[in-house]
Amino acid sequence: MADLTGQLVSVQSSGRTDRGVHALAMPAHVDVESRLSPREFMPALNHRLPRDVAVRRVRGVDPRFHARFDAIGKLYRYTILRNRARSPLLGDRAHQVPRALDVSAMQAAGNVLVGCHDFASFQTNPDRDPPDEELPETTADRIGPAAVEHGDFTPPPWRKPRPKGTIRNISGVELTEQGDLLLIDVKGDGFLRGMVRALAGSLIEVGLGKQPVDWVRELIEVKDRKAAGANLPPHGLTLVGVEYPAEPFAGFESTDDLALL
Repeated sequence: MADLTGQLVSVQSSGRTDRGVHALAMPAHVDVESRLSPREFMPALNHRLPRDVAVRRVRGVDPRFHARFDAIGKLYRYTILRNRARSPLLGDRAHQVPRALDVSAMQAAGNVLVGCHDFASFQTNPDRDPPDEELPETTADRIGPAAVEHGDFTPPPWRKPRPKGTIRNISGVELTEQGDLLLIDVKGDGFLRGMVRALAGSLIEVGLGKQPVDWVRELIEVKDRKAAGANLPPHGLTLVGVEYPAEPFAGFESTDDLALL
């Protein structure tokens, strides 16, 4: 972007995904001064990006906005291919399970996950990264260079408190059958490292009849990663979208609408 704007910029994304995970919508923000409008920015950026990455929407935003810390919800999808024959077209987009799955039992187990729970049993490498509450409050990465420049460290009124520890609120788990494909959609206010892949792996255990539906409730209570199902491979997981409050976008120019959730 430096050749486009004439200045170096720091790109702040809505979060991180494991290597091999896909994204239909990975919002990010940059603080930049430019005469280009959002509609001019989008084709200019796409011209400079590799073919496997594309900017689908550009819009102005309040300078206090942060793509990560202002997110209020995320939707992930894990795709299962239920077929004994592999699919060359879906080989890097779906995880193959060549056995029959009890989708009703999996949905019942998914319903148990809905709500505010301690998901420690589904967190991968819990000691790898510091929790959000340990991050410094007044860095440019957290509140934005524009705020640092003006010495305003007051959080914007729309920003909600971050989830603490391993407590997360899952607002929905929905399984959808599309021919040989089984889509596992998980929506929540945030996710631990490897959490969705571990949830999907545990639901597969139920679908194969290896574990009963109530086993998922036991996993929530025991808070032991070794007790839950294995993480499914990353290539079957896709970040579908990220949800934000409307306030930081009000009154700013945008390209064509893209539904985030």
